Amino acid sequence: MRHGTSVHHGAKDRLLRQGENGGWVLLSLFGRLKVVYAEPDGAEIVLAIRGPGDVVGELSAQDGLPHAATVQAIERGMTCRLPKRRFVELVRGLRLGPQLDGYIMGKLRESAPHAWQLAHRTTASRLISLITTIIDAAGPDHPSPTTVAMSQDELAAALGLVRSAVTPVLREWKAAGLVRTIRGGLEVVNVPALIGTGVSSYGQNRTAARGRLSSRQAGMGMEEDQ
Repeated sequence: MRHGTSVHHGAKDRLLRQGENGGWVLLSLFGRLKVVYAEPDGAEIVLAIRGPGDVVGELSAQDGLPHAATVQAIERGMTCRLPKRRFVELVRGLRLGPQLDGYIMGKLRESAPHAWQLAHRTTASRLISLITTIIDAAGPDHPSPTTVAMSQDELAAALGLVRSAVTPVLREWKAAGLVRTIRGGLEVVNVPALIGTGVSSYGQNRTAARGRLSSRQAGMGMEEDQ
């Protein structure tokens, strides 16, 4: 039985919007997503990076409240979209409650180190953590996991900074041959060397700390969205 609908999205598309009572839960199948919290004045910060196997929108499905953050695509990809009510029914019917609870708790546990790095780490350290987290989230089938499709402005905004704060760091990395700029983003040329600049690469989405849900675990068959 096919429960969900596969939906293709473009880079920068907003899949769920903060403050809205969207009726969907999404399972990421391909492509990386960022979870963004925004203030009324437009200031925003990235809370997490998600990738294939991750579920987004499940908290709103559980408590019935509006989305606490916006989910935006970093690059082109595909999600499996399931109505909230159907998602809850499937979790109950397939007895996936413990797995879902563990998955949600894993997300919550990520918030402490993420908050610590925002408060105490240097710009270079935070940027390394963000970039390596994006690389980690690509999944095994991504054709270019070390390509980060975010501009300097977007990378800075993701950390709650201005572009002038990250530009000198990226310039230094380029000179050292660690990264190179491409249209609309950058490519990490030497990941181990970037990590080895003396900063731990532990990010808020390391898969060793939190597993991802597969479409089979979530009970979501897929139908193409025409």
